[in-house]
Amino acid sequence: MSDTHEQDKDIQTIPDSKYRMILVAAARSKQIQKGDLPRYRVAGVHKPTRIALEEVARGLVSFEILPPRELPGGDAHEDGIIGG
Repeated sequence: MSDTHEQDKDIQTIPDSKYRMILVAAARSKQIQKGDLPRYRVAGVHKPTRIALEEVARGLVSFEILPPRELPGGDAHEDGIIGG
């Protein structure tokens, strides 16, 4: 298997839990607040968080689950990163 194929299988569009959905939507909301255009138009005026949640629910936001990163003191922290 090529490295590209292995990387592609790690990219997801549908979160596996409500917790991860909130993390991905929060990161996407920050992108929208910083000027990224919404990937889905919601009727009416909505806040960036609502738009981001709708985008994630529709599978329009890709993300990658990264291994836990080490924090000072030996603790680990799991966080997902969303991609383009």
